[in-house]
Order: sequence, then C-alpha cells, then structure tokens
Amino acid sequence: MLRVAVDLGYYQEPREATHDEIAAATGLSETTVSEHLRKIEATVFSSLHVGTTDR
Repeated sequence: MLRVAVDLGYYQEPREATHDEIAAATGLSETTVSEHLRKIEATVFSSLHVGTTDR
C-alpha cells in the first residue's frame, strides 16, 4: 500500500494522487486505504519520536 501511494505521488507536494486513486490501484475501498495509510504514518512518526527528548 505504501509503495503504491508513493509511486502514485500521494506524498508529493502538491499531492498527485487521492485515496480514491490508490483504492482503484489496489482493489481496496477508499476507507480501507485511508485507515492503512493513517496507521502506516502513525508507525513512521512514532518510530521517529523514539529516542528524542522533549524540548
């Protein structure tokens, strides 16, 4: 899912793909795409936060 989102330009600025386009490419529903991307992003940001100190 992440690879498809990246390949379609979802993380480009400006964004080049929508949840609907990613859903069509993966055969999943738009809601499922949204949930998966949100969980992936939470995992990435959480891992970036590990080992940092509050400032």
